[in-house]
Amino acid sequence: MKARCNNCGTASYKVLHKAGRAQIHQIVQCENCGLMYAFPLERDNLETYSVTATEQEPLSEASPEVRRALTKLPDYEKIESVLSDLLPRKGHVVEVGAHSGLLLGSFRSKGWKVTGIEPDGRAVEFARRAYDIDVRRATLLSTDLEDGCADAVVMLHVIEHLDDPAANLRVVSRILRDDGVFVVETPIYDTLAYRLLGRRERSLSCDGHIFFYTQATLSRLLTDCGFTILRSERVGRTMSLSRLLWNFGVMSKSTSAQRMLKAVIDRPSLHSRHIHLNAKDMLRIYARRSLTLS
Repeated sequence: MKARCNNCGTASYKVLHKAGRAQIHQIVQCENCGLMYAFPLERDNLETYSVTATEQEPLSEASPEVRRALTKLPDYEKIESVLSDLLPRKGHVVEVGAHSGLLLGSFRSKGWKVTGIEPDGRAVEFARRAYDIDVRRATLLSTDLEDGCADAVVMLHVIEHLDDPAANLRVVSRILRDDGVFVVETPIYDTLAYRLLGRRERSLSCDGHIFFYTQATLSRLLTDCGFTILRSERVGRTMSLSRLLWNFGVMSKSTSAQRMLKAVIDRPSLHSRHIHLNAKDMLRIYARRSLTLS
């Protein structure tokens, strides 16, 4: 496998973190544009998320994934307010990585037509059963959505997992109408947290994260794919105290510390208490599809 920067195509890179130091993969940085990415990969990353509804236990309201999505919902509902200002007519919103359909349900309650794309068959089945949401088991590259069908596309904490973000953004452009708006959110690494923590930084440590953006490298990707940036925000997240302790365990890189934390993480009182933190380490960008695209 030959390295190739997804932003600029350059093959040369420098190694930032050897395999096993920050996460399972080696993390490198393009010597031309500065994009950080995991290389080499053992297989296509999206394969790890593409499961059928019968391969694992069905999701329910009590599933940890659904509970976490519910906790984060107030953080994401702010997106609808911004999109309503940018697109007063509202219309059709497509969420890439819709999972259990909670955010789409919120959009629908405010007058939007909604469609989701999600490779996890369990989540697709749950969204359809629990919320009657049109979520399709697919990836963005395999979707059958028609050209220009969407007024807005929302992609939250997905782009860092994709094998080819640039190819996916070209599909986003294709399914958006000419003045449609794309919303993307991802962890970023031009931050104090990354400077202080380095290889221990929580999002860097996630084995499923393949691309590691800064505001400059993500902005370049959007611009090169034909988008005009309208608004950028450094946003925080709401999480349970249990999840916060779990994050500390990940950052410690210590199996003994993780074992000690595990003894308290599952306490119901910690699951039910929440905190909102903003370390300025997540970037949310609103971008409009260029009217000049062919």
